[in-house]
Amino acid sequence: MYALLPMPRTTPNLANTAANDPTCLINLRTSCFFCKLCFFASDKNKKAKIMNTSHLIVAMGLFGVIAACSPPSSEQARSPAPVAASTEESADLIITGAKIFTSDKQQPWAEALAIKDGKFVYVGDANGIVSYTGTNSIDLNGKLVIPGMVDGHSHPGYVNVENFGEVEGDTQEELLAAVKAYADEHPDDEWLRLCCWPTDMFVHGNEGPKKEVLDAVVPDRLVWFESATAHDFWLNSKALEKLGVDKNTPDPRPGLAMYARDENGEPSGWVKEGAGVQHFAKQFALTDDARKQEHKESVAETLQVLSRHGVTALFDAGNKGYGDLVYRVVSQLEKEGKLPLRYYGTYQIFTPERAKTAISEVKRYRREYGGDLLQFNSVKLFMDGISANQSAGLLEPYSGNTSYVGTTMLSVEELRDLLLELNNEKLDLLVHTIGDLAVRTVLDAVEAAQAIAKDDFYPRVTMAHLVLIDPIDLPRIKELGVICNFTPWWMGVEHDDVVRVFLGEERYSTMYQTRSVFDSGAVVSFSSDEWWGGDMLATYISPYLGMQVGHTRQYPKEWWETKDDGIRSPSNERLSLEQLVEGYTRNGAYQLRRENELGSIEVGKLADLVVLDNNLFEVDRHEIWKVKPSAVMMEGEVIQGSLPD
Repeated sequence: MYALLPMPRTTPNLANTAANDPTCLINLRTSCFFCKLCFFASDKNKKAKIMNTSHLIVAMGLFGVIAACSPPSSEQARSPAPVAASTEESADLIITGAKIFTSDKQQPWAEALAIKDGKFVYVGDANGIVSYTGTNSIDLNGKLVIPGMVDGHSHPGYVNVENFGEVEGDTQEELLAAVKAYADEHPDDEWLRLCCWPTDMFVHGNEGPKKEVLDAVVPDRLVWFESATAHDFWLNSKALEKLGVDKNTPDPRPGLAMYARDENGEPSGWVKEGAGVQHFAKQFALTDDARKQEHKESVAETLQVLSRHGVTALFDAGNKGYGDLVYRVVSQLEKEGKLPLRYYGTYQIFTPERAKTAISEVKRYRREYGGDLLQFNSVKLFMDGISANQSAGLLEPYSGNTSYVGTTMLSVEELRDLLLELNNEKLDLLVHTIGDLAVRTVLDAVEAAQAIAKDDFYPRVTMAHLVLIDPIDLPRIKELGVICNFTPWWMGVEHDDVVRVFLGEERYSTMYQTRSVFDSGAVVSFSSDEWWGGDMLATYISPYLGMQVGHTRQYPKEWWETKDDGIRSPSNERLSLEQLVEGYTRNGAYQLRRENELGSIEVGKLADLVVLDNNLFEVDRHEIWKVKPSAVMMEGEVIQGSLPD
């Protein structure tokens, strides 16, 4: 299963010359056209006529070629001989002796390549490369080469925006004691912004953490306590008062972006999704110059980490209201020559109100921060939340609840109208979809918008996560041209997962149907979707971790909680390594509308590539996450590591 696929057969020199030398008089592709006509003609008489006609045309063409190539006459021989045209092509870099996985369906594997002016000018076997000369020729001695990768859902700009006080405890009592201790140790902080309370410790069905519990340990200070999922928050009474949230405060989106309430309608202190996120940029603005510089350095280093992994383009899926802060930093890095990859930004919709300003804000970002590498072509929508806090939209009720299914940020009609607006502005859309109701709603809206726009429908719609997909909707994804983005490093076995309780065993065992989506013919891209991580951030954002877990549906053995953690069900959803590399390369480029320039090692495309010392297709499947590139090239320039002498 893990052995390298056989290399393509060597083709004759004539074929390589014809295919790669634009000056060649004999064009094999043209001559093959007539053979195709002969082959597909079903009627024998018709075939004979086609053969006679086509062969006559070929003969006439070859006669001209032969005449042009015949030895000169005696008069021609007495004339001054012209300078012979060189049969060699020049290149800036020639790579031989490589195992090149191209991500090109027409030619998945190659042995050699040539680069000139930042683009691939030859990709093929060892025989064809002999017609190229260059000042720099390198033999990779069998090393694996893959295309530069695309992270289709990332948050590098959000790294170190949050400034938490970290508290821990194995029980509620221990955790609350840690909160009290932190408050005592930081008497001058206006806000006590803490992290992280475990979901399974406080969330039971529709019930979550209560403000009164926090009030008991910190009654007179502002407390904002974030959950381990980063999708819900626990506030004390003082904090709710500061935000102006009371019984009369409407939820931005009831059932999703909401303030949980007690039996009297009073906010309970449990705040979900966008209802909390909408306050971030105002209440926790980065105003201190030292913090701003710290954030900038963290973003710069995170981008370098991604670049060292071999990522040459990424989609930034949003920054919780800190868009100006983040994109100002990324723009500065580009102007300083410190942006090591192509960066595609967006504007997040995490409350329905933000949908009204999304397009104008993307266009403003483009004007104020856009550059050659930093670009803005898409909007990000949170269609639902997560199952762990029961904000994901489901087609069937949560386990243990006979009626509650959650909801979506926009209705089918509202999303349809947004898509038509995006269509007019030539913008794309990425949608966070966890539950099967969210997936269904997006597909219904795309279908409705396409019915109106018909062939003029522009937006490429990408659904991210797709934790649950109803079987009825699986074929619709390809039919509607919707792209699916998965974060494969999430797909390992989780012990004591609260989501299992909320979904029930049957639904839980169908999560992440990645292989089924891939095999349906839909476009599947992959991503890291991580901004937290601390010391583990560099590992979490590694595509090789994603490849390993997507391939095995197991976390690295070093992370296992038992002697054998097993394989996440369904085990037949494990992806091949070829699919994973394609998802991180060619399909990611398609998501970004760069498929004609990026994503595969093909003649004419930009020369982005990654050289790996360890062959992904040969190493032990439990060691893939440890793979590191020895060199990363972007547009023909080595930007990380080095090539052998």
